[in-house]
Amino acid sequence: MRLTVYFPEDSPTTHELVENRLTIGRLSDNDLQLDDASVSGRHAEIVIEDGGAILRDLNSTNGTQLQGAPLTGEHPLHEGDEIYLGNVRAVFMTPALVAAVEEPGAPVTSLDSGVGRPSNFHYMSPLPRKVEERDKLTLAAWACAGLGLVAAVAALVVTVTS
Repeated sequence: MRLTVYFPEDSPTTHELVENRLTIGRLSDNDLQLDDASVSGRHAEIVIEDGGAILRDLNSTNGTQLQGAPLTGEHPLHEGDEIYLGNVRAVFMTPALVAAVEEPGAPVTSLDSGVGRPSNFHYMSPLPRKVEERDKLTLAAWACAGLGLVAAVAALVVTVTS
């Protein structure tokens, strides 16, 4: 699980939650120090319990908001939840699902069209794949143009050699 912090004038920074508890605040002894005047010395914490994450405000001066609503007590966090710690915006992210990986050295049973992809390969890009459609009429027109060019060159050669 991770928390991405967006400061108004800086690029975002991502912080991995490696312990069961992440303290957030302006003081240097917090796990995540946010150097912003709107953030309290000990502002909030995220606790990992039973595979889920819980956000708690620690009686901060400017408060904590979750999804635009003031946080009172504690509240479970979900993928993409937007958190405001004073004026500092953060987004909570859960880890992406990890695809199953075959054992190293396991034989690849078949390849997709001989292009080097395993048979269990899935195209997962969010961008659409460019697919070139071959128009048979255009292909025939190019073939006729090529034959016409060959005929013109042959006629020119016959005319020049005569």
